[in-house]
Amino acid sequence: MSSLSLKRYLALSGLLTAASAACISSGDQNTINTALSSGGAGAVVQLCPGATILITDTINFSADNQEISTQGYPTDSSRATIQIAPGNTASTLITGKNNGIKIRNIQLDGDRPNNGLQVGGGANIEIGGLSSGQVVDHVASRNPRGWSCLHVIGSGSDSSPCSNATVTNNDIGPCGQEGTDADGNGLWADGVSLDCTSSLVQHNTITGSTDGGIVIFGSPGSTVDSNTITSSATEKGFGAINMVDGEYSGSYSGVKVTNNVITGTKLFNLGIGIGANVWSFNDPYLLSGPATITGNTIKGSVAFPIAINGWQDGLTVTGNDVSGITTPRSNFADASQCDAGIQTLFNNNDALVYYPAGVIGAQTLQSGFVAAPSNVTNFLCTSEPLPNSVSFTPNSLNIVSDSPPFANLHGVIIQYQGDSNIVAYDTTNPNGFSPVWASGHTVSSCGSPSLCRLSFQGDGNFVSYFNNTPLFTSGTSGRGAQMTCLNTAPYIQIFDASGAVIWDTTDST
Repeated sequence: MSSLSLKRYLALSGLLTAASAACISSGDQNTINTALSSGGAGAVVQLCPGATILITDTINFSADNQEISTQGYPTDSSRATIQIAPGNTASTLITGKNNGIKIRNIQLDGDRPNNGLQVGGGANIEIGGLSSGQVVDHVASRNPRGWSCLHVIGSGSDSSPCSNATVTNNDIGPCGQEGTDADGNGLWADGVSLDCTSSLVQHNTITGSTDGGIVIFGSPGSTVDSNTITSSATEKGFGAINMVDGEYSGSYSGVKVTNNVITGTKLFNLGIGIGANVWSFNDPYLLSGPATITGNTIKGSVAFPIAINGWQDGLTVTGNDVSGITTPRSNFADASQCDAGIQTLFNNNDALVYYPAGVIGAQTLQSGFVAAPSNVTNFLCTSEPLPNSVSFTPNSLNIVSDSPPFANLHGVIIQYQGDSNIVAYDTTNPNGFSPVWASGHTVSSCGSPSLCRLSFQGDGNFVSYFNNTPLFTSGTSGRGAQMTCLNTAPYIQIFDASGAVIWDTTDST
């Protein structure tokens, strides 16, 4: 046998050995990591169908062209599951920054419902880096303890970027929850977070993302095509497809977002957000194209199907269908706490909006786009329909100063401020939030941690304290049975057990 033939025989023998190796039916991250490290470049580590592998730390690819998959490559619930075990601080299940690695036909579960949020934790999948040709295909990723179900991270160098990642045929979600925890940590999470050039995100089903469904961090030359993105029925999602971040010096050159189907179930604030100023004014520069957004379908409960502000150097937005958006928007959302410009667009049920001064250079926008009346930003401000009142029973309201509003109402918020003042604000004033009632009891030294607190006490008294000394009191001790906050004057009322009003804000305190 010639030397060349021997090499070919040995190479083929190695492939057959890898393909026929026994699948892993039990173990933990060490079992899989050992198989990867001992197998070297090109190792294929397969899990047995139906297996559940509980891990307490991360699985790490160790060489180029390695693969983790389920034997037989099933696409249903028989795919092997890797899940974070209870009682540890792990958040990322699989990571790797090697060329050509593949994650195929498995299920990944951070099990947040049981393990909880891991503050500062990573995505279920963290790949990318200074690499090329990575693949995630037919993978289910759900319940991340960190900020994303799947993250293809950039290399940190625009001159040597992550490139040519393929994210296809995956079922993603649920990812995160809306809102914050008791310590103010955001509970939301992305579906797919793409920070890699010339990449493909295609034929994925993303259900229940609460931050972005697909977030494109620049990623010049990438295509996001034919994905189905649906918001949760119980949790609000910020945006379905986001083009709002400034990586790669803000370049989205050659990015194509095509033929995706976006459906708001409970609520998406945004369908497709385009530009540095759509979420905030955080980016130091406009984002830039040329980029193409075409052939997408947006329907259901989406407050703003497409919004553009903060873009330059080429943008084509054509052939997108927004005819299936629920109208009027007030059936599923509330914009009374947004700024005046956004409130106007919302109340007019405008689906395609842009700020003309915020789109610079070549642009082709489909018919139906409406110019915003002002430099609108923060399209995340809409919420589910807000109530006209909210009630508290004794001892159900106990907060410190500078907490979020304790009453979020349609057109009004009521907040315990950092100076211990209790203030009701009209949020519909076109000149900004305006106070409509205040307790007027203030101090300048609440401090941190705060010495100021507000309580509708167990005895039925509504009291603010500084260093345990009362500042404001309703004088309803022994009588108050319910406190109700309203979006009309008198804004706060206290009732006795018979339902009679025994105090409101017009009374002396």
